Amino acid sequence: MKDFTEGNIARQVIDFSLPIMLGNVLMSIYGIINMIWVGRLLGHTAVAAVAASLPIILLMPAFLIGLGMATNVLIAQAFGRKDTALLRKILANSFFTSTLVCLAVSLTALLLRRQLLAFVETPKEIEAMALSYLTIMMASLIFQFFINWMNGMLRGLGDAKTVLKILVMLTFFNITFVPLLIIGFGPIPPLGVAGAAWGSALAAVVTGIIGYIYLLQYNPFVNLRTWDYSLDWHIIRQVFVIGIPASLQMLVVSLAGVFILVLVNRHGATVTAAFGIGMQIDMLASIPFMSIGMAATSIAGQNMGAQRLDRVFETLRISVFFALGIALLCTTVLFFFPQQVGALFLKASAENAAVLDVVRGYYRWMAFIFPCFAIIFVIQGVLRSAGDTVALLVLSFLAMFVIRIPLAYFLSGPMDLREDGIWIAMLTSSTLAVGLNWLYYKGGRWKKKRILGDRKPQT
Repeated sequence: MKDFTEGNIARQVIDFSLPIMLGNVLMSIYGIINMIWVGRLLGHTAVAAVAASLPIILLMPAFLIGLGMATNVLIAQAFGRKDTALLRKILANSFFTSTLVCLAVSLTALLLRRQLLAFVETPKEIEAMALSYLTIMMASLIFQFFINWMNGMLRGLGDAKTVLKILVMLTFFNITFVPLLIIGFGPIPPLGVAGAAWGSALAAVVTGIIGYIYLLQYNPFVNLRTWDYSLDWHIIRQVFVIGIPASLQMLVVSLAGVFILVLVNRHGATVTAAFGIGMQIDMLASIPFMSIGMAATSIAGQNMGAQRLDRVFETLRISVFFALGIALLCTTVLFFFPQQVGALFLKASAENAAVLDVVRGYYRWMAFIFPCFAIIFVIQGVLRSAGDTVALLVLSFLAMFVIRIPLAYFLSGPMDLREDGIWIAMLTSSTLAVGLNWLYYKGGRWKKKRILGDRKPQT
């Protein structure tokens, strides 16, 4: 655990971001490993099936991600105030509230899974595979949630190194289980695309159990027996006041992804497969910016709790410069070597060459989106640390539904730019989003938030 209310901010941003970054790389790797194993062992139609499921898989847990963000902010501010009594109460109230929501989301997704795949216009030839993958991933959502909740709690306490250890475990088990269940071993028959989902689910179960047992030995706050289980409606209210707009923001982004996928699917399975590969690469390349933004939330959150706004401003400035340096590297690599990177996902063949050609066209435009991500994620991380998630919801809605979706429809349809029109719209909307987020940050309304009220710190 680390106290960010004192000390060198530049060092804290770098030292705290790097473990988060490595952990998020590992967290993303198991999704990429799924795609690589599926592509190498089962072919491009199986890749398209997984790609068709991904926006839905990201869409349904959006409420859980938002509630996890709220917990992270509340824990960071309470820890920054040195209020351990409040911290134990936040842990209990937020965990069980989020668990109930997780179960409801999982059940809803299972009941509506066929309709969701139909909504994104999943091609008929991959529908059965996409359905099996989606079903297993949604049924095992509670195990993924538990790992994410533990990691969010640890980040709020300034402990990114333990998060990294947990995600190393998760990745190791994923690497081990996924290929075995795809091709089968011993009495277990080949499970195909479903095997990739079962492998991820089993990895989450094993990691959750081992991770919690490990934490019991080293972290005094993780032990459920030491939590304060008295209902605190102010905490529960803040979990939802902060978490619901954050969840809706994720929902807006995920829904935008679904609408983009609908437009992509209209151009056939080849473009869908290329888009799936592009999404996986983008998720990996975006990890540094997401990680720096998450670090900014924890560091700024503790300083917001301690009422050290000077350190909040410095956190944003240093984080943006750090993120932009990484963004320029990502842009360079993906602009000049898109097909080489995309080839990691597919065997060499004439049919797959067509997919890689679409990947090349994708990064002719999308390679330049990463500097936008660098700025947006950091600004949003600082705004989130203050609990100002309503503004982030509005800003995301403007970028996605007022700019991105209409522009993508217009350019790919009436303007007849096909898939290139979709990529241009995605880059344009992100560029404009940078300006919107910066203008709101400079307005300063977020500084007036008081999510912990006027409580006196207790030990």
